[in-house]
Amino acid sequence: MSGQLSRIQAAFQHRMLSGADGLEPYLAEGGHIGVYDHAYRARLQEILAGDFPALHSLMGDEAFGQVINGYLDAHPSRRRSVRWLGAALGDWLRETAPWSAHREAADMAAFEWALGLAFDAPDAPVVAQADLMATAAESWPGLRFGFHPALTVISLHHDVTGFQQAVTGEREPEAAPEPLDRPASWAIWRDHDSLIAMFRRLEPDEAAMLDNARAGADFSVLCDTLSFGADSDDAAMRAAGLVLGWVQSGWVSNLNGDAA
Repeated sequence: MSGQLSRIQAAFQHRMLSGADGLEPYLAEGGHIGVYDHAYRARLQEILAGDFPALHSLMGDEAFGQVINGYLDAHPSRRRSVRWLGAALGDWLRETAPWSAHREAADMAAFEWALGLAFDAPDAPVVAQADLMATAAESWPGLRFGFHPALTVISLHHDVTGFQQAVTGEREPEAAPEPLDRPASWAIWRDHDSLIAMFRRLEPDEAAMLDNARAGADFSVLCDTLSFGADSDDAAMRAAGLVLGWVQSGWVSNLNGDAA
């Protein structure tokens, strides 16, 4: 009996995930399996609409429905938790016609997903400003920074933040996201005290320095990142100020470069 039940369960799961017809031999007459077909798909659509409300508002009901159906065809749920169902939506929008012609949609999906990651990320310690300031001057060149798992950095071609914040605040967005002259980087993280997902746009030099720091570069290399066309002392002061800002924002979990 248990073997028969396992086969039925496997056939049912295969039907829900792929639409395969192998379940029919186990069914009584009546054709009620279609109820499950539609309910499962509708639940996945509902989950993605909850994860990407600003994208839904930006695209409208019809286009968003087409996007979600196409995305689910290409990326059916493969994990036990549907939390990760939308992980590839931004990339899929960027790479799939006709949506690839609307880069603001891919940018909005990437931004909303990063906000969700910041909110859900595991907890980790943060370096206090006092600990950074107590670091001996001779130790600074070799400092490496381990970053909090809630920190994400994304590159966007449109400033989607105002539109997303309006939707989240249940306000009518004043305008569609504006295209940028060149791609820009945003940092997204979870505030250590309020646990609210935060974000800010990075200046190009800070974005380059942060990329190097997250890749494991020490402070002396980070200063070199900023020194092109600038006095080395000015670059060191700028780099130290940026590091202080990272610590104050709760981005840094340790000063030895270990993963948090």
